Amino acid sequence: MMTFNPIKALNTLWSDAPVDHAATNFLRGADTSYKGRAIVSETISPRLRGRVYFQGSWWLAQCEQDITIAVDEVVQVIGRQNITLLVRPMRTSSV
Repeated sequence: MMTFNPIKALNTLWSDAPVDHAATNFLRGADTSYKGRAIVSETISPRLRGRVYFQGSWWLAQCEQDITIAVDEVVQVIGRQNITLLVRPMRTSSV
């Protein structure tokens, strides 16, 4: 019989372990009603989760693109998967 281990559960939620999602499956099963802009509060690296400030609270966040999003950058929230917001960068190119 399996028993719930709260320590293991918390470690899983807050770890920086790689998130296994192919770009094509990024929004599969996601709640796409979560929309808006967020500010990065902990760097979001390729295949790793970071943190963002969104609608008055901090969330784990993940980006489908193979890029690093730095602290204080603004991102577009495109959905939510469990407790992780799915985001895209809002970088604009200046010429």
